[in-house]
Amino acid sequence: MILVDFFTALLLGTQTYDLSRQNQILRSELAKSQEELRQAMPELRQLRQDLDELIRGKLPHLRKLEYDQVLPLDEGHLKNISFTKVVNRGVQNYEYKLVVQNNTRALLWPEIQLFLFNELGIQVGSTEIGTASPGALKAASLGMGEVRSYSAAFQLTDKNALPTYFMIRTVGNENLPSVSDSAAQTAGDER
Repeated sequence: MILVDFFTALLLGTQTYDLSRQNQILRSELAKSQEELRQAMPELRQLRQDLDELIRGKLPHLRKLEYDQVLPLDEGHLKNISFTKVVNRGVQNYEYKLVVQNNTRALLWPEIQLFLFNELGIQVGSTEIGTASPGALKAASLGMGEVRSYSAAFQLTDKNALPTYFMIRTVGNENLPSVSDSAAQTAGDER
């Protein structure tokens, strides 16, 4: 009986030693991985910033798309916009709500194009309001001081694309400013 207890204790001691050794090895590997990750994070942040600057440099009117936040536009009759990511039965879609205000003394017929771009600056979706395009959202005229919002889903060229930037452009009325270089500068200052 003592012999059985001795071998059982020896076996359990050996297994405990092996498990303790494996635990030390795993902790060492974890600490090493965490240190590598800690060192890589500043470089990754810098690369993301460089990519963002490169994309904005090539397409200066792009603005960072932020979901579930009201983004001020304050360009001509464009007041603000918000974006929402919608998931329905496993299918992702992206919606917008654009607020337009007529600050002029004449009727305004808004004609607006919205474009979505991925993280590389490649266009992945678009929608239009009040233009002659067959898929455009219809827009009635706005009287002096009138404010109206438009909302709809984007038509994506790739259902798996993740929109990261957007561009908004007014068309049709030459008297109204489109998204100008000052808007691009404002977008650049937000970085």
